[in-house]
Amino acid sequence: MNFDICIIGAGPAGLFAAIEAGRSGNRCVIFEKNSTAARKLLCTGRGRCNVTHAGEVRELVGAYGDSGHFLRYGLHEFSPEYVCGLFAENRLDMKTEKGGLVFPLTDRASDVKRVLVDMARRSGVEFIYGKSVESITRQGGGFFVDTEKVRVECRSIIIATGGMSWPETGSTGDGYKFARQFGHEIVEPKAALVPLVTEETWLGGLQGVSVKDVRITAAIDGKKLQTQGGMMFTGNGVGGPAVFDFSRLITRGLDASGEALKIEIDLVPSMDRQQLDQELQAKCAEHPKKEIAWVMVGLVPRGLGIALCGMIDPDNSLRTNQLSRDKRLELVELLKALPLTIKSTRPIKEAVVTSGGVSVDEIDDKTMQSKLCEGIFFAGEVMDVDGPCGGYNLQIAWSTGAIAGRSAAK
Repeated sequence: MNFDICIIGAGPAGLFAAIEAGRSGNRCVIFEKNSTAARKLLCTGRGRCNVTHAGEVRELVGAYGDSGHFLRYGLHEFSPEYVCGLFAENRLDMKTEKGGLVFPLTDRASDVKRVLVDMARRSGVEFIYGKSVESITRQGGGFFVDTEKVRVECRSIIIATGGMSWPETGSTGDGYKFARQFGHEIVEPKAALVPLVTEETWLGGLQGVSVKDVRITAAIDGKKLQTQGGMMFTGNGVGGPAVFDFSRLITRGLDASGEALKIEIDLVPSMDRQQLDQELQAKCAEHPKKEIAWVMVGLVPRGLGIALCGMIDPDNSLRTNQLSRDKRLELVELLKALPLTIKSTRPIKEAVVTSGGVSVDEIDDKTMQSKLCEGIFFAGEVMDVDGPCGGYNLQIAWSTGAIAGRSAAK
């Protein structure tokens, strides 16, 4: 079979690449080893699909940190506004929720997938499901792409195979093999946006307990790191959006040093220490014979309050009218700077996204084409780019996929 462009991977990046290339009149084919497209997309946003993040491009570039410079051009060309407009043209409107999170109005990731696949098919893209690409061979000015039973000849290839997170959805690092074949360096894949494991074991008793808003801080090599958002206790540590974003900042440093990392968690970031102390005094005065944990319920969940009270009073028998000033200030300090020791991340297979992949030093940021082999393009998570929680990583897929598709079409 002969095509102009072969896309490997029918995830968000691959589909956007195919749509952009197909609309230019190129004959495109997508190989997807799963029996259906966009399996990982269906899991995003707890099935709601956080499509992108609202905001000015310069704000997004800053949020990506080290990845921002490489992504800047793509974000300008195919911005969150462009993405939302394209879905709206195809009768799937978006809504922006607190914090700039953008979701489909229907709250269904399946609708996002349906629109993407329909757009690709209307652009003339052909799908080959259930076939894993086994080899890519350069032949003259083009390529042969082979599976066990199918061979495709094409002019250009877009590798959009994803990373190594959530392997049950098909993200098993297949693209790294092809990139290496054409001389590319692979930055070691690590877990990003993943729960953290602590040395402290008492957290296991709080598994499933969540706090709506916390601030996490630490210092690595003299540099202060900080994230804020929701947090949840797990069986052996902590998870949730604030923790996921924090994990992205420390995963490489944590592995490189081999040492545990001390962090502090502000459980009530809306108040400073003085305000919090006054709040506790007022609650104690209002309920002089209640358990201390009982009056803390408006500040933290009851289970967490009981655990914190146990740290200042092992018997956990103090009543509010028995709480001394020193003990009260100890409690304030725990609420404002709960110390934890991070010893590792959870495995990469449990991560939301992968940190690492094909080095972007070897990819043209204006075209997503390999600097080492003409005709090879990359899109999405297979590259060494990643972002925080909140739709940023899907925006990477849309922007880089569209650029790769447009560039390959030329």
